[in-house]
Amino acid sequence: MPSFRFRAVFTVLTLAAGSALTAGDAVSARREVISRADLRYPAPPARSEDGLPVGNGRMGSLVWTTPGTLRLQINRNDVQAINRDTNSFFERHSDYTGGCGFVDVDLGLASGAVFAPDGCPQHLAVYDGLLTLQGRDVTARVIASPHHDIFALEIDDQRAQPQPLSVDLRMLRHLSQYFGDLERLVRERSITVRTRHHTATSRLHVHDDRIVLTQEFREGTHVAKSALAAQIVGRPAQPHFANETIVRLTAPAARGRVIVLLASAATLDADEDVAAAALRALDATASRTFATLAAETAA
Repeated sequence: MPSFRFRAVFTVLTLAAGSALTAGDAVSARREVISRADLRYPAPPARSEDGLPVGNGRMGSLVWTTPGTLRLQINRNDVQAINRDTNSFFERHSDYTGGCGFVDVDLGLASGAVFAPDGCPQHLAVYDGLLTLQGRDVTARVIASPHHDIFALEIDDQRAQPQPLSVDLRMLRHLSQYFGDLERLVRERSITVRTRHHTATSRLHVHDDRIVLTQEFREGTHVAKSALAAQIVGRPAQPHFANETIVRLTAPAARGRVIVLLASAATLDADEDVAAAALRALDATASRTFATLAAETAA
């Protein structure tokens, strides 16, 4: 009887080990196949349209760099600035559908270029949904959360002389397109651009230590709105209006890691507070570590 029990236990353990090995082999094989789609750049691309894509199916952006800055244009597939009844855009691709705003994460150039044209590789790991940008003594990692419309950017600054960190939310439309009252523009931090019967209003907001850029599109009975919000986690940050089209968060210089969260939201409901929706997404993720968010994304 003892011999039978030993053989039975040994058999069960052997089968369990074999099953685990098979599952592990399957994961490794799957990773190997999917990772063939990885994008590996030996140096930062010279053109923004060659940036690396990150997204979760609703919210997305190309990510590219200039010598001291990490740059994005946040887009959503549900920012529907016009509907089928529009009669204001006679040329293809001249409407505003999709875009929420520009984001510039400035790392400073006082100690030299961060993302130099050589020796700064960039890697998009498709299996893990993780983008890594290697600068000179600075590493940036980016993920798009599948559970919330959030981009999380982890900046690890190991420079001997770290620089202050600033995050800009920048309007997609600019002053040259605006023909309204400049005093009102400065007072309300908003720009309205009219194209025949269609209006596009961009507005800057500050909510405590968070900043928001909203858009509202109108033509006839059609209304569409979007919001883009940003928060710095891990350092105190001060918001201010950099100019008429940019709202900025600035954090003091420090070595080590800091997280930048970018949230977006969109609606076709004229009564919905779209800025509040983006801020709720920040609330849902601000207490979580980058490692946790990255693990959820990979899973």
